[in-house]
Amino acid sequence: MLHDMKWLKEVYDLFVDDPKLSLLVFVALAVAVIVARAGAKTAAGLAIFLIVAASLWFSTRHD
Repeated sequence: MLHDMKWLKEVYDLFVDDPKLSLLVFVALAVAVIVARAGAKTAAGLAIFLIVAASLWFSTRHD
């Protein structure tokens, strides 16, 4: 099972300096998957962009 989660650790390591940011990215992906499953693929892409952009903005403004 740990071998299957190797990709998750690699993605997490990209955001190792800001763990809250990495969590927000996974939230953005989860929201996008739900929206895409509902049939709104363009809105899913927009959701990823907006959530990640807002997370980055908040992270740089808040610190």
